[in-house]
Amino acid sequence: MIDEDLRTARQRAHRWEKLHRRRAAIAGLVCEARRKLDAAAVWDQEQVAVEETRLGSYRAVLATLDEELAKVGPARDLYEELLAREERRLASSADPRGAELLEIARLLAELEVELPAWERARSAGRAALRGQGAVGEFVRTVEALGMTMDGAVQEAGAVRGVVERLEERCRELGRLRRRLRARREEVLLG
Repeated sequence: MIDEDLRTARQRAHRWEKLHRRRAAIAGLVCEARRKLDAAAVWDQEQVAVEETRLGSYRAVLATLDEELAKVGPARDLYEELLAREERRLASSADPRGAELLEIARLLAELEVELPAWERARSAGRAALRGQGAVGEFVRTVEALGMTMDGAVQEAGAVRGVVERLEERCRELGRLRRRLRARREEVLLG
C-alpha cells in the first residue's frame, strides 16, 4: 500500500514542482512587463496598451497556476513524509536497502553542513572581487575550509582563481547532493 501511496505522492510532487517552476517563470515575465510598462508610460501610448495587455495575460496565467498549485496542495511535504516513513521502515528492518539508505542519509547530512560553508566562501570571494574590502574575511573563510592561501591573495588574479575553484567545488557538491537524493528515491521506490 505504501508503495502505491509513494508513487502517487511522487507524481503529485513532480506536478507541484513543474507548476512552481512555471509560476516562477511567469512571475519573472510579469516583472519585465511592468518594467516595460513603466518605461513606456511617458513616451508611447501604443506601447503602453501592448504592455498592459501582456501584463493582463500574464496575471491570468498566474491566477490559473495558483489555482492548480492549490489543488495539488502540499504534495512535496506529503511525498517527503512518505519517503521518510519508508526510509525508517527499511532502516529498522533486515532489508539490505536500509544500510544503503543510512549511508546516503549520512552523506546527505555531511553535505548539508559542507555545502553552505563552501557557498559562504564563494560569496566572500565574490565580494572581495567586487572590491568591497572583504579580502581578510575571504581568507579566513577559505582557510576554515582547509585551503591555504599565500601572501599574494591581495591580487585580484589570485582571488579570482580561488573563487573559480570554489565555484567548481560548489557545483560538484550540488551535483553530488542531487545524485544522492535521486539514489535515495530510487532505493525507496524499489
